[in-house]
Order: sequence, then structure tokens, then C-alpha cells
Amino acid sequence: MNLNELKDKKVLILGLGKEGVSTLKFIRKKFPYKIIGIADQKTPKQLEANLQKIITRDKKLKPHLGKKYMGSLNLYEVIFRSPGMRLPKSTTVKVTSQTKIFIENYKDKIIGVTGTKGKTTTCSLIYKILKDAKVNVELVGNIGNPPFDFIDKISSTSLFVYELSSFQLQDLKTSPHISVFLNLYKEHLDYHGGFENYQKAKTNVIKWQKKEDFVIYNNDSELVTELVEKGNSVKIPFSISRKLKTGAYISGEWVFYNGEKILKINETKLKGIFNLNNILAAVSVAKILKVSNQSIAYSVKKFEPVKHRLQYIGNFKGIDFYNDSIATIPEATIAALETLSPNVVTLIVGGYDRGVDYSQLSKKIIDEKIQNVILFPQTGKIILDGIKIQKGYQPKHFFVKNMKEAVKTAGRVTQKGKICLLSPASSSFNLFKNYQDRGEQFMAEVKKIKR
Repeated sequence: MNLNELKDKKVLILGLGKEGVSTLKFIRKKFPYKIIGIADQKTPKQLEANLQKIITRDKKLKPHLGKKYMGSLNLYEVIFRSPGMRLPKSTTVKVTSQTKIFIENYKDKIIGVTGTKGKTTTCSLIYKILKDAKVNVELVGNIGNPPFDFIDKISSTSLFVYELSSFQLQDLKTSPHISVFLNLYKEHLDYHGGFENYQKAKTNVIKWQKKEDFVIYNNDSELVTELVEKGNSVKIPFSISRKLKTGAYISGEWVFYNGEKILKINETKLKGIFNLNNILAAVSVAKILKVSNQSIAYSVKKFEPVKHRLQYIGNFKGIDFYNDSIATIPEATIAALETLSPNVVTLIVGGYDRGVDYSQLSKKIIDEKIQNVILFPQTGKIILDGIKIQKGYQPKHFFVKNMKEAVKTAGRVTQKGKICLLSPASSSFNLFKNYQDRGEQFMAEVKKIKR
């Protein structure tokens, strides 16, 4: 869709989060006198103060707020869907999004990154490498600002590193010029209605690529490799388990690309095997864009780990506390335990139940002989049930209902000189606003402990 096509269309913005507000501001600036519908489940009083002011001042807005906010969808011709918003099956209106329009119009300027885990770190690292190399680049999507915020500033040299979730990818008919496919695990099954639909959404990052496009992918994942091989674009694999004839890989203590040494692994601040995948993906993007090996190495060495990803909070009462709130699936928590093993004795785990299988995590907790598991509802009980069916070693367990109680319990049961790890393996929405809120609450409670 060309943005000018909106001029004579009845437009509704569905969802008034960060992206929804960005869409509203953009359309209002482009069409000052246009009547625009806005819809959100929040009541007017529940909206943020700045949005309340916009609605009060803009007499051309038509609000649909509160419980019946979905009731007016079919009165419009175009709906801008915010990520994660689910529309009724009966909706017959054309549905679009910032992601869909931006990629349709600027695909050659986009480096799209997806995968179940690692997107944020990989995007941040690609952005730093390119920024340090004086490339005209912006960070957009889940991690950065909505892409419409930059449309008026786009030049011939502009590039965008775009973090793409399954919610953003699900209805795309265009793929980025450079796509990065990190991994694929079971997540968001409640929203997508099963793993097959989740997989289809993710695959849109490469499905519509052409022969002049590039896909950088995890060659250690059989599923990702199988999906990528069906595409038409130039395929650039990466692997942490074996040498490759082309692409990025680990050999000994070095990161290589096409046989060239780039940097030593131990010179980076990123811990864990999963971060090696993120480094390899970022290096591959930089090499496609002809950044020098020296410049890549410099940026990777200087890169600071992303907040809420194995973030060291400090030593309190002799206990080392780590914040891994961004771990929203079991595989991420398993990776965190492997990275910090054998010093983790207390694990804070659990959260919103999205129908994911936790059996391997329960087994990992036994194998690592974690002494204490502090459990949030709802998946805390599922994880504990999986632990109890294992023979032999059993950890102590503690059910908690909030972060204050979790940290207080951790401070009481964790040995001095050992690690307490928050790595929930679950989404946060039953108790927290999001994983950032969960991580911030954890850090705040930990810092209340007297050193």
C-alpha cells in the first residue's frame, strides 16, 4: 500500500500503544483534516496523560474505547493493527500495519532480524557495528522506535535494523532485503493457535525474498535450515559447531567469516553459547555491507550486553544476582543455566502459561542440581510437576506471588558465594506489564538488600 492511498479511506488505528500512537501522529501530520478512528480496550481514563490530551484537542478523532472497542471495525476501510492485536475472524476490512507498509515501500533499506530468542541482542549488535562504521542506520521495531517515526528523514543512504516478532511478520507479503533467521522454538502458541501457524508467521521474513536478497541463518538448526533452503535468496549460513566453506563460524577461540579471522571469542563481553550465534549473525550482516574486519572486531569487543539478558546486578549479602528476565521460553533459561553453571543454586522461574512444554527445563534443573526453585504462577506449578516426576535429587521449592516475596526468599535461602538467577522461561503478563517491568522490579528489590 502506498501511504497516499489513505487519503480517501476510512482509517482505524487498533491499539494505542507505542506503535499505535506513532501511527496516529504520522497520519494526522500527513492528513491534517482527516477523520481517524482509534480503538483500544482501555477506557479514556486509563490512557496515558499525553494521549488523553491528544484526544481532547483533536476534534477529528473518533474514539472507540473500553470493552466494546472491537464493535466498530467493519465501519472502516483500512485498519492499522498494532503488534499482538488479534482481530475477530468476521472482520472483512483490509488490515495493515506499520511493518507491512514500511517493508513494502523500503525493503531494500531493511535488515530484518527474527527468531524466537536473540533478536534484541543481535539487532543491537548489528546497529553498533554499523553505527561505529559511520553507516546511516536506525534501530526500529520491537527494540527501537516505530518505523513511521523516520519516514520523513529517509535518504538514499538510510538503513534500518528491524527487530521483527511473529506478530509483525504474520501478514507480510514482502520480505526485507537482508533477513536474519536466528532460531525457531515453540512460543506464542496461545496467540497463533499452534506451532505451525507460528512457524508460518516467522517464515515470512524470507518467504517473499528474491534472488538479489540475502538470508543469514542458523545452520545448526535443522528446522531453520530446511525453511531457508526453500527460498530464492542468497543463503549465508552460520554455525558454532563446525567449519563452513562460506559464512560465519567458530573454530577454536576465533570467529571466522569465509575463512578469515575476525576476532577472539574471549575478547567479547557477551557470555554463553547462544550469544555466539548472535555474534555470528551480526558479523555476517556487517560483511555483506562491506564493513572491515578491524571495525567489526572493535565494535563487538566494545558491545555491552543487552539489559535483562544475563545482566549482572551485583553482590548483595555475598550472593551474586543475575537478571535474565528476557528469557520467556524454556530454551533460554536452559541456556542461561548452562552459561552460569555450576554456581547457580537458586532459580526464580515461572510466569504466564502459553501452552509451552517445560519438561526439558524441569530435567535441566535436576541435572544441574539447583538447590532452590522459586516459583511464580502459572507455569511455576507446571515446572515443579515436571521436577517431581524425576527420580533422585529434588530441590527445595517456594511458591511466591510477587517479586518482593521472590527476592526476599532468595536472599534467605541462597548460599554466600553462589548465584541467584531470575530466568523465568515464561511470559510476564499475568503478574507484570512485560519482561522489562519484571526485570526492573527484580533489580529494585535486589538493591534493597543490604550489602
